[in-house]
Amino acid sequence: MKARTTLYDLLGLAPTASEADIQAAHLRLTRHYQSGNHGLQPVDVDNKLKAIREAVWILADPGRRAAYDAGLARSQPAVAEAVVEPLLAKDPLPLQVEIKAAKRSPLRIMLGVIGTLMIIGMLIQIFFSVFAFRRVTSGDAATEAQQKVIAAERRQMYGDLSEQEIAEQEATERRQRAESARRYEEQRAEYARKEEERQRERALQERGYYADRVSSELQQAEESARRKAEYEQRQKEEKEHNAEAEEQRRVQERLARERARLQLNN
Repeated sequence: MKARTTLYDLLGLAPTASEADIQAAHLRLTRHYQSGNHGLQPVDVDNKLKAIREAVWILADPGRRAAYDAGLARSQPAVAEAVVEPLLAKDPLPLQVEIKAAKRSPLRIMLGVIGTLMIIGMLIQIFFSVFAFRRVTSGDAATEAQQKVIAAERRQMYGDLSEQEIAEQEATERRQRAESARRYEEQRAEYARKEEERQRERALQERGYYADRVSSELQQAEESARRKAEYEQRQKEEKEHNAEAEEQRRVQERLARERARLQLNN
C-alpha cells in the first residue's frame, strides 16, 4: 500500500528546516545510496536519487518552496503531496516521489504567470527609477558642494577683488603660464639641439680616435715587419759569413796538410 508523505518527510526534515539542513540532507542521502551499503538494485537507486534531487530542487529555492508550503497549507495534502513507494520493507528511506498538483485550467495558469511577470517588471522598473533618481540627486548635491568649495577657494585666494578683477588676474595668470610653457619648450628645444651637436662632435671625435688608432696600428705593423725583415737579413748574412769562414778554414787545413806532405817527401 502506498504511503502518503511530504517532500520534507522524503528528506527526513521538518517543515522549518533551513536551506543548509536541506543541502546537508541531500548530501547525506546521496552518499548513502552511492555507497552501495543499501542492498538495492541500480534501477531502484537511480529512482531514489531522482526523487531526492526533485525534492531538493523544490525546497532549496525560496520561491518554489513558498509555493509548495502554500499548497500544503491550503489543502492537507490535496494541492501538493508526495507519494513515496518503498522498494524494500527493510529500507527506511523512500524510493519514488510523485508530485501531485491541484488541477488548474491552462488559462488561469497563463494569467497567473503573466501577472507575476508584470509585477516583477514593475518592481524592477521602480527600483531602477529610484536608483537613477538617487544618483542624479547625489550628483547635483556633489556638484553644488564642489562649486561652493571652488568659490570658497577663489575667495580665499583673491580676497575682496571683484569678478572682473578676478577674471583679469586669472587671464594674466593664464598668459604667464602660457609664456612659461613657451619658454620651457624653447629651452627644451635648445637643449635638444645642443645635445644633438654634442652627439655629432662625440661621433666625430670617436671616428678621429678610430682613424688614429688604425694609423698607429698600421705604423706598428709596418715597423714590426721592417724589424723582422732586418732580423732575417742579419741572420742570413751571419749564416753566409759563417759558411764562408768555415770554407776558408777547410781550405787552410787542406793547404797545411799539403805543405806537411811535401815536406815529408823532401
